[in-house]
Amino acid sequence: MRTNALWTHLWNLKAPTSGLEDFRLDGRRADGWVLAFDDAGQPYRLHYSLEFEKGWEPRTFSARVRDAHGSRTLALKRDNHLDWSDGEGNKLLELSGCLDLDLWPTPFTNSPSIWRLYLALGECREIEAVFIEAPQLSIRRMRQAYTRLDQHHYLYQNLDGSGFEAVLTLGNDGLVERYPRFFQRQ
Repeated sequence: MRTNALWTHLWNLKAPTSGLEDFRLDGRRADGWVLAFDDAGQPYRLHYSLEFEKGWEPRTFSARVRDAHGSRTLALKRDNHLDWSDGEGNKLLELSGCLDLDLWPTPFTNSPSIWRLYLALGECREIEAVFIEAPQLSIRRMRQAYTRLDQHHYLYQNLDGSGFEAVLTLGNDGLVERYPRFFQRQ
């Protein structure tokens, strides 16, 4: 699979303009270049790379953020036992068992979870995801759920107590085209 996407970020009303992501998927490797704004409306740049196994299970993740505070990097790797470690090989026990990865702010990381789950119409499944939030590159475990509504629509639910949910619209290539109030594919 080889595809490109361009997403506009719609979510930050404090930003002077919309954020933007230029995305490439080549086989099982994803690369995204993001210009976004933090909650205070300050700009930052994010580059991320993800490599996946055959079943769209993330194997490696790396990211670099540059903002007014400098540069930060993050590297993660998952082994065959669903254990995660950082760039120095230190085990991250709080992430053990997570099979999916969700990066904010990109709609891309919803698609591999949907592809991996291969849901039947009306089927709902819960997952445990490694949730990474830029620009801080903070990491935590997050319970999520996806429900297939029809061929192109999936209900995403954050099960961490926030009550957040959104109906995602996927294109024919399986990438998110519309994430209401947050992202729009161009």
